[in-house]
Amino acid sequence: MAERKPRKAKQEPVFIVKPALKHGGLDYLHISLIALVIILIALAFSLTYFKPATLLKNCQYGIVNGTCTTPEYNSTQVLGAAGRILASYSYINTSLSLLPYYSEMNMANATFMPSQNLWLVDVPYVDPLASNQVFHLSMVLSGSNLSLVRSYIQSISPTQHTNNSVVAFGTVQIYGKYLCTNKEPIPVYAVIDPYAPGAFSGIATAINLTDAYRGRLNMSYDFVFTNYSSKWYAGYGTYQTQLLGMYLFCSSRQGGIAAYANNVSKVFDGRPLSNQTLYQTAVGSGLDMASMNACLANSTATLSYQAQLAKFYNILFTPQFIIDCKYSAIPETAGSAVNYTLSQVNQSG
Repeated sequence: MAERKPRKAKQEPVFIVKPALKHGGLDYLHISLIALVIILIALAFSLTYFKPATLLKNCQYGIVNGTCTTPEYNSTQVLGAAGRILASYSYINTSLSLLPYYSEMNMANATFMPSQNLWLVDVPYVDPLASNQVFHLSMVLSGSNLSLVRSYIQSISPTQHTNNSVVAFGTVQIYGKYLCTNKEPIPVYAVIDPYAPGAFSGIATAINLTDAYRGRLNMSYDFVFTNYSSKWYAGYGTYQTQLLGMYLFCSSRQGGIAAYANNVSKVFDGRPLSNQTLYQTAVGSGLDMASMNACLANSTATLSYQAQLAKFYNILFTPQFIIDCKYSAIPETAGSAVNYTLSQVNQSG
């Protein structure tokens, strides 16, 4: 038999670990393991020591210095303050006095500016002199006390502040006055200076409201004498000047003001009319002259009462309507104010 050749031994893998002579006699494998352990310990330490960052979500009024800010007042309180400021415009002797009655307060919105601690209030309003287009009044209110800082419709701001408030379109709630009744018919006072611009159109508005809300309103006519009347005192005398108001009032007492006001307006040129003219017009309007004479005889007491009524409600211009002793409106918005008042009375009743 042929001589067998010796088998070669199978080679095993050989790991050569070199000593790390400069590291205390440790080899590189042990050094790597030690480093890995140190890294894992550091990671575990960081996870227990450091918490994840807090995310600010749903900050309704904004963020200041990394935290949600909370104003001293909420948007409802701000809009209430804006309504009171807006009502003060009625005491400015310019066309801005109409602003409270044409503002859409129910469409207003308030935005907080946290960095300045200010509120910006935007109020839409209808401009009757611009084809009833809708514009906007912007008011900046202090975040500390809700006082008016500035307005952006015009540089003039109201100088006289009251607690009255615009509560609906064409409706100003008079502070400190309460509902006369909580049921229909509700009382409505048409306060008119017969010599003021729009006096007879104001009377017509009162008549139309009475017809439109038949049985739901108790309309009364109160004639007062402002600067538009007093300018005639020197030339015509107080009594003759005020006779027009007295005849109009007395005609209303017997339900004949519609015919009488219409007939008087045809001869009225803005100046006081004579007693004869007023009397003949009353006869021609079919009024009961015995009742008319009795009413005129009590004119002094009547004028005094009506003047006190105007003073009580702080009426500075006419025509103006006082509705249910609590709300005021002008002829152009009286219908809206009546609707609002009736809705409030029906809710409370």
